[in-house]
Amino acid sequence: MSASASRAAPVVAVLALLVAIGAGAWAAWGDGSGNAYADEVVTTPDPTPRLPYVEAVDPLVDPPGDIAFAKTGRPAVFERDSLLSADELEIAEATGVAKIEARVTRQKDDTVVGVWRFTLRDGASPFTALDELDALFGRGNHQLIPSSDDVLLRRFVNEDKSAVYHAHYVRGRDVLRVDGYGPRATDQVMELLDRQLAHAPAEAEPE
Repeated sequence: MSASASRAAPVVAVLALLVAIGAGAWAAWGDGSGNAYADEVVTTPDPTPRLPYVEAVDPLVDPPGDIAFAKTGRPAVFERDSLLSADELEIAEATGVAKIEARVTRQKDDTVVGVWRFTLRDGASPFTALDELDALFGRGNHQLIPSSDDVLLRRFVNEDKSAVYHAHYVRGRDVLRVDGYGPRATDQVMELLDRQLAHAPAEAEPE
């Protein structure tokens, strides 16, 4: 064998190996058209075109205070870290939530406030998820209180007169939540909700 032929042999072997690996990967995972995440695709995150505004890159505002946690991921991540109740996660799965994002802060007086984003996969209705999440707190005796149009705001008052708040509304493919509890929850949640709505207004359900 000539010297040039002996040098070429390893190169040919490497190329053959790469082709084999590529073929094996395609056989194992396919071309992406039928993968395991097909039911979690979100290709239309923007609100309907009829609305006269431009979608913000990030629809969530930053709540005041020190970060308690900030997380983005599939619902299973929030189940693993016990950041949502079993009932909330069951609703998320049943209604087609593909991704969850949360930013929760704690202030010096232990008031806790947060903003959440539940993004629905294609084909799932964010308004169904909105109704189910709101109904969960309704069943827990959280009272519906007047709020801005297209926002469902509930409050539960504890024996010590402190209050817990959960507000939900739809924006495009998302159900957005503003919540909080603690000594100054009423003022802090209302202020945060106002900021959140100014940044990413609620969307009415199509008739």
